Amino acid sequence: MPDQPYLQRGFAGLASPVQLSFTPVEFMSLPVDWSLLPSLLAATEDTGGILAWLLSTWLWIQVALGIGLVIFVHELGHFLAAKTFGVKCEKFYVGFDVPISIGPIKFPRTLGKFTYGETEYGIGILPLGGYVKMLGQDDDPRKAEEEAQRIRQSGEASDAEEKLDPRSYPAKPVWQRMIIISAGVVMNVITGVLFAAFAFFNGVGYTPAVVGGVTPGGPAWQAGIQPGGRVVSVGSLEDDSQLPFSEMQLKIMEAGMESSETPVPVRLQYGEDTREYQLVTQASPIEPDRRMIGIQSATGDTLYPELPAMPNSVAADVVTDADAGAKVIGFDAEKLDPEAIMPITPLLTRIHTAPSQPIELRLVRTDETEHSLTLPPQQAKDFGIQFKIGPIKALMQNGPAEKAGMQVGDQIVSVGDDTDVDAYQLLLADVQYDEPVKITVQRGEANASEEVELTLTPQRVEQTMTPVSAFGEMMSVDSLGFAYEPTAVASEILASGDATSPAAEATTANSTETILAGDELREIRVQFANATDRESIEDELSETAMQALTEGWEIGPSMPLGNLMETVQLLPLGTKIIVTAVRPPNGTVVEQTLTVRQSERFWYERGLNFAPVESIQKADSLGMALALGIREGKRRMADVGRFLGMLVRGKVKAKFVGGPIRIAQMASHQAEKGLSAQLMFLTMLSMNLAILNFLPIPALDGGHMVFLTAELIRGKKVDEAMEMRLTFVGVLALLALMIFVFTNDILNLL
Repeated sequence: MPDQPYLQRGFAGLASPVQLSFTPVEFMSLPVDWSLLPSLLAATEDTGGILAWLLSTWLWIQVALGIGLVIFVHELGHFLAAKTFGVKCEKFYVGFDVPISIGPIKFPRTLGKFTYGETEYGIGILPLGGYVKMLGQDDDPRKAEEEAQRIRQSGEASDAEEKLDPRSYPAKPVWQRMIIISAGVVMNVITGVLFAAFAFFNGVGYTPAVVGGVTPGGPAWQAGIQPGGRVVSVGSLEDDSQLPFSEMQLKIMEAGMESSETPVPVRLQYGEDTREYQLVTQASPIEPDRRMIGIQSATGDTLYPELPAMPNSVAADVVTDADAGAKVIGFDAEKLDPEAIMPITPLLTRIHTAPSQPIELRLVRTDETEHSLTLPPQQAKDFGIQFKIGPIKALMQNGPAEKAGMQVGDQIVSVGDDTDVDAYQLLLADVQYDEPVKITVQRGEANASEEVELTLTPQRVEQTMTPVSAFGEMMSVDSLGFAYEPTAVASEILASGDATSPAAEATTANSTETILAGDELREIRVQFANATDRESIEDELSETAMQALTEGWEIGPSMPLGNLMETVQLLPLGTKIIVTAVRPPNGTVVEQTLTVRQSERFWYERGLNFAPVESIQKADSLGMALALGIREGKRRMADVGRFLGMLVRGKVKAKFVGGPIRIAQMASHQAEKGLSAQLMFLTMLSMNLAILNFLPIPALDGGHMVFLTAELIRGKKVDEAMEMRLTFVGVLALLALMIFVFTNDILNLL
């Protein structure tokens, strides 16, 4: 997913990309730029830098060894089968030993080679795959005739029957050649299963498919799905009590790309209770081609050991280093249930539904001692502008709003006697469950509009996630069961004349006026008072967010208002913000410098940083490990098959196809997680390689099998000239595909 222009908070929604790891042997690559070595060494003068560089280098070595192993195994399959049937193997290479030169600079063809027996073994300079060169066989059409001449036995040939070198590949019976060609794919399948089996025997860490929360206004939110349910099946995936969250994401993504309108069956387990839902996927707000249902992963009840509290938060003021890694066991008078699938649920609900109330936390530290602390409310920050609430976008099924008659498209005009309703008013207020809420909405448009008064009785819900979507485009009042989009239109300019009001400075374009109610904000730019203020939040924001804050945060779908206001919470009080707005109806541009101030409201986050829920699936025996390995191999092969089918039918856009660079990125990410994660990645890569190499494309193993099958059926070889022409077309197609996937990878990096 592209770098998001907002807070790097722990979000695990369903917008995970489906990536086709395109890895035919011909197109493997490792994007290691050794020309950077001198600058890396220059940047690592201190011990810590040298250690970091060594760790990074070792990581890339692991990546190279892992991907190289998959290539080696594939070629080893061809090699062993060929040797078994007496075929002379002249070369065995990982990488290609081709001449490469840049101007006068000529690179060596190999990184190392040696000859043992009749075979030359080596590592080619071009890390795009590997090959076994058999006598009489060459996929380069330009060398086909030369290779054919090499294996003809002079003086023994007749017009009726041509004599070939008995140790050449073409001289072998068709069934032997079929085994030789398919052996690489078979080896990839076998080793892929073994990789997964070894990983499961060692223990595979994963995030379980547990409903940690739902995205405001999303399909799961609308269906009323509550936290704590374990996803046991989704789509065509069979029941699995140890289903990883990533596997669930993949199935949702596939189903959404296959059909954006067909509901996806999802079965959840809540204790002994099983609930089934039919959920239509929704487009991601920042990437319409990605589909989601809005289920987020579970939150654990243990504070992060490295960062138990977010900087500049109230939690950071009371949580000490001794609390790092501590387990929350209760709050106020309530004790958390350690047997619950997500014990932290009541505390998170308390934080999000009563932002103005202090909370007494009880912890068990890593040294087994109990400790209590008071978590005060988190004062909200703003820059003196409140924003109009947008129209209703979604309703929770059988929720208070739906029962009261609220409709999608209604525009809230008042809550109780308050007619100055802004986007954050309901979100930042404590929920009063025993008090009905009177809401007046405007329904319809222009002359057909009418005002309707509704009475909503708040419902008790488990609200484990913030009321603002991680994408920032949607807000929800879960206790009332409706969601809406915030607008960037100013509803009110807070009173000036005191230290907490917007700054009096104004610099305008096309106008000398300051920002007024009704103006639409278009862009904000932050002016940090000093380097210390900037550095205090750099670690909490993505690089894109920092760039947007200083160069221009254009409020829109990719940088929504919801994420902007979350980012403002991190800014030091007194920070200057240059706000550019447009005033209707003439489009007058107004630019005013405002100041970050402390609001009278309390924010819905307090800065506690909880580690995610993680599990380990470990086989109890070798037999169980092998069974799990076979299941994993079948799943990965099925994934590739489905993806290719959708690609052919136009259900998948080209940008979701990953090439060598993305493969290396994924491999690096998995290598960081440890041996088991890397082995599971190699299983996926092996199955990709097996299927893609067996596609019926001339020059790939599958293309050779097509020719051999035709020869088996006809009883004679396919016309050599036609085979050469088709092979040439296949090579051109593969080269074009290679260029495409490389270009696609590079564009995705930009």
